[in-house]
Amino acid sequence: MRVHVTLRGTLVDRLPGGSGEIELADDATVAAVSDRLDLPGGHCVFVLNGATVKRDAALSQGDRVQVFPPMAGG
Repeated sequence: MRVHVTLRGTLVDRLPGGSGEIELADDATVAAVSDRLDLPGGHCVFVLNGATVKRDAALSQGDRVQVFPPMAGG
């Protein structure tokens, strides 16, 4: 299946132009996006079709995934 991925902040360099479509297995989860793009997935925030999700969220053909880098602050 193909999903559209948009990377934010410090992650944009991991995908040309910071966004694009990637091909994944039909049973892929959000974790597969993280693995495919070598993202620090345990600490990123994932938004699937406008809703924040965990790494084990199932993906479907044509989904839109945004990935935000881990944040720190005080």
